[in-house]
Amino acid sequence: MKEQKEIDPFLCERCQPFGYCLESASRKNNHLLSVDEIDKQIKLETIGLTDREIAQWVPLRTTIKDANTKFGEKLQQAHELFHQDEFEQANYMYQDMLETRNDCDEVVIGLSASFYFLKKYEEACSTILKLRNSVNLHYPNRFSIQCEKKLNDEKKEMINIGEEIEFNNLYKIKPVI
Repeated sequence: MKEQKEIDPFLCERCQPFGYCLESASRKNNHLLSVDEIDKQIKLETIGLTDREIAQWVPLRTTIKDANTKFGEKLQQAHELFHQDEFEQANYMYQDMLETRNDCDEVVIGLSASFYFLKKYEEACSTILKLRNSVNLHYPNRFSIQCEKKLNDEKKEMINIGEEIEFNNLYKIKPVI
């Protein structure tokens, strides 16, 4: 007689011989990721975030456990200001909260994003480094890359403006107003 193996009703035919789901294992354990998935992750780490992705990283509603406390209400108010494009006010609130409680990643994310939209890219980069437990491990790297790109773009723009002013002064061209 042939030995009958126990059949797991929750596994497909392809996974039955292994005794576990190959698909879920490849998502959970980095050592089981396919080469293509690893390549995608490496490429993802070298691409900066878009402005939209940065704005979406700040939650509309606070996700902290103590959301009903004064701190949670203040954090919610800062998030609302951020999503209403009141970055300056949100920034002040995030900074105040970070001084009193530096263990909340939502505050760090909100502060770094508000610095970014205020075009304070160096501060944004240094703030994101305070992030403790990021759900998306690539976010801090991609955020830093985007900040560096924006800084380089600003520097190039300043050089171009300086050259244009120098050219206008050299040839006595008056700017059109």
